[in-house]
Amino acid sequence: MSAVRTSAPELVEAVRRIGPELEAAARQAELERALPAHIAALLRELGLFWLKTPEELGGSELDPLAFCDVVEEVAYHDASAAWAVMVGNGTTGYLVGRLPDAGIAEMFPPGGPLPVVAGQFVRYGTVVPERDGYRVTGRWSFCSGIMHADWVAGAFRLDDEIRLFCVPRSEATVHDVWHVAGLQGTGSNDFSLQDHFVPASRTMLALDEPPKRGGPLFGQPVQTFVGNEMGPVAIGIARRAIDDMRNHAGRSGGGHRSALGDRVSFHKAIAQADAVVAAGRLLYRDVVVSGWEQYLRDGTVDPAEMDIGMARTTYAVDSCIDAIGQLFRYGGGRVLSLDHPMQRHLRNLIGVGQHIALSEENYERAGLALLP
Repeated sequence: MSAVRTSAPELVEAVRRIGPELEAAARQAELERALPAHIAALLRELGLFWLKTPEELGGSELDPLAFCDVVEEVAYHDASAAWAVMVGNGTTGYLVGRLPDAGIAEMFPPGGPLPVVAGQFVRYGTVVPERDGYRVTGRWSFCSGIMHADWVAGAFRLDDEIRLFCVPRSEATVHDVWHVAGLQGTGSNDFSLQDHFVPASRTMLALDEPPKRGGPLFGQPVQTFVGNEMGPVAIGIARRAIDDMRNHAGRSGGGHRSALGDRVSFHKAIAQADAVVAAGRLLYRDVVVSGWEQYLRDGTVDPAEMDIGMARTTYAVDSCIDAIGQLFRYGGGRVLSLDHPMQRHLRNLIGVGQHIALSEENYERAGLALLP
């Protein structure tokens, strides 16, 4: 296998170097409704899909805050690339930290490339047990990055157990359904299986499977393992939106209209947006650090603290959407163009906010946790 281990500062700097390429391909990704092949290859080359993969399997195994630094930098340059990196890390990392050794041997053949997994951990499948495995039928949606993935993952219920599974993408049927307004370039299509045999070595318990490899990162519950993923994507997009609006303000105006950069109301609006995004960044990072420190100290994360943390992360993302939405109004008709980055930033932020992990139910659960 090809090792990709490196430090977070090195990875952030590498992302900055390829930033112009990510930005140049952003519109192409939207038109193709998936990452262009050369962008997916570039992300692979830098090892950006294996930040949460155990070191013994060739991954970087970054701590949660370092992971956020890298993902936020990718999002600053292109939201679809960041979303692919985010999902690729969470799905791949959680599975390969826990799958049986025989399954890992299939996914990581000696001398072969590291695998990217796309899929959905929701139990949409039906199953019939068979010797040494299962016959699985079902369809799984929102499988971001499936067009450049090597394996796909899903879940099924068997009696009182929920099991995760993975199969090579070549064994699944991919359904081209990703026709959307936000995060268009993520290729979040469906896949299905029909009476397909899945060896037991490619399955694991969804919630109770103990880690089989890797350091402390992999002992976290799944909610915490992937709980640091949405915040950096939203903040990276919002930071770039503010910078792009600053550039737009310097070029606007003409005729009887004053330049946007000369308007006092715009001065206030962009300063407020900057403050909101900076505050959101501090908030989500505090959640990440607090949860990680609690886990390292106690070996667990208090469920109430998890609920409160997810509500705060949701608030950080909601605040970014609101702030950039207000700033967008100052752009005039020019920002409606599909070639203008501002409309892309706003659409992508709204898309991030629609993820089930950022549901308003997070506030309800946190509110309940806060009550005596």
